[in-house]
Amino acid sequence: MPELIPPTPSVHMPALSSRQIRLGLVNGGFTMAQVSAVIDAMPDGNENETARIEWEYATTFNRTHPLIASVGAALGLTDDEIDAKWSAALTL
Repeated sequence: MPELIPPTPSVHMPALSSRQIRLGLVNGGFTMAQVSAVIDAMPDGNENETARIEWEYATTFNRTHPLIASVGAALGLTDDEIDAKWSAALTL
């Protein structure tokens, strides 16, 4: 019998606009200051600068981008919770 592979819906989720991701976070009880604090806490250097540029200047966000996982985890969210908030933000 073949091994079952669990579904990964996050891979197939549409991108969010900058507006949608920010409104989704606010509607989910998070502030932009919290996201900025997570990025500020990243090690100085390339990782921090890249994350800041992505957050401030990206016009769309992909669910599978590493920044989403790292910020989500720092905010105390599981992958399933991120998926749920992502789905809700798609309607904004």
